[in-house]
Amino acid sequence: MTAPSSITLSLISHTNIGKTTLARTLLRRDIGQVLDQAHVTLQNEHFVLLETSDGSQLNLWDTPGFGNSHKLLGRLQGLTNPIGWMVSQVWDRIADKPFWCSQQAIRNVRDEADVVLYLVNAAEDPSMAGYLQPELDLLTWLDKPVIVLVNQTGLIHPQEQRQLESLWRQHWVNHRVIKDVMSLDAFTRCWVQEGVLWDHVTQALPPEKHHTMKKLEKAWYATHRQIFDASMTRLAQLLAETALDGERLSQEPTGLSKKPQIKNAIHALDQRLAQRISAVTADLIELHGLTGNVPHTLKSRIEDVTVPGERKPWEEETFWGALASGAAAGLASDLATGGLSHGAFTIGGAILGALAERTYAKSQETEDSNRISWVPAFLDRQTRDALLRYLAVTHCGRGKGDYTDPREFPLFWQRATEKALEQRKDDLHQLWKLTQSPQPLTGITDRIRTNLAPLLSGMSQEILGQFYPEAKGWLIQQAR
Repeated sequence: MTAPSSITLSLISHTNIGKTTLARTLLRRDIGQVLDQAHVTLQNEHFVLLETSDGSQLNLWDTPGFGNSHKLLGRLQGLTNPIGWMVSQVWDRIADKPFWCSQQAIRNVRDEADVVLYLVNAAEDPSMAGYLQPELDLLTWLDKPVIVLVNQTGLIHPQEQRQLESLWRQHWVNHRVIKDVMSLDAFTRCWVQEGVLWDHVTQALPPEKHHTMKKLEKAWYATHRQIFDASMTRLAQLLAETALDGERLSQEPTGLSKKPQIKNAIHALDQRLAQRISAVTADLIELHGLTGNVPHTLKSRIEDVTVPGERKPWEEETFWGALASGAAAGLASDLATGGLSHGAFTIGGAILGALAERTYAKSQETEDSNRISWVPAFLDRQTRDALLRYLAVTHCGRGKGDYTDPREFPLFWQRATEKALEQRKDDLHQLWKLTQSPQPLTGITDRIRTNLAPLLSGMSQEILGQFYPEAKGWLIQQAR
């Protein structure tokens, strides 16, 4: 049997750039201290990022940040003579503990690292950051392959991200130790970007290490693919249950208006949907190794009911007339009761009452004019929102702390999601038609969920492949 082997990564940067925050995100757990000040990490910290069944490990070292790089390089170069050693190991340890820790960090990198992950601040112009050149001298002294990680980018359009990477890549183009440059924001990175990072690490390693890294990559992918599949299954369950949900109106001839019944029915449907969304969001958060208060997240966004670029339903002239006629959709019970907005910007053409003959859900096929349910247009919108919700969770890094829903989803997310939906609208509407079937409810739910999961999976992979084209090959290919 082949003895287990390991790959060691060292995470280094100028002080207060976000190493520990990124380490938390990669490790999926809280480690160290995260404060907005210099020299928070004073000692090298070792973590096992990934371990395979045969004991092979991917190790991660979090190190103190660099301060005075000129002075640091001088100290390290002087370690070969007795006086230099005495100053470094005795005087600095007493007189300047952060500086001494930086020396230990860089020596640890030289002794332990296979690849250096060097963080830089995306907000800085590389040509203007004076500390970069002396830190490059340190990296050259180490003589280890370096991958530059552009941190603190935030959620930006993929094209802007590539332009930012190109700017930094051009700055490093003539330096032999720099093997690649990529974006990896500790707060907004996606798991797909981590897969791209492992690809870059493999390419930076010497050939004799490739087998071990490929094995680690495969184990990493299996874990994250399982999380992805579980997320799609859970979203499919949400949509299937929503598609089949309904409220029946009383058929007794009371001679009174049915509007109070309709209002109560819409409210009941609305509340059940809010509960399902809350439960699914909690599941997604847990699956991705995050924490967060979902009910608080939902209640904090009552006013946020549309994706940026859309008009709110009550800004449309036809909305109030539709509400008065009993044909209102979506936010009818929310407006009447101050209820939840579902935390997903969902509203617009949602529930249609049985009295709205031209648009209500199922009367023509089932001749059931006393049942209120969700119509296909709303189910399409719920599908979009489910995908947006997944994107929001999977782009949240552990270093950010508790997950909270974004106040607004990026517009490029919306456009990519709606394009993917448009391409599969016919398939989705075939599934919505199943809700009109007289078959037992359980059988229909299972059938819809089983067919929805691969549809959601395909759309999500296409969207992620569009955002991160470097990952498209393995993201799509390995999923088959």
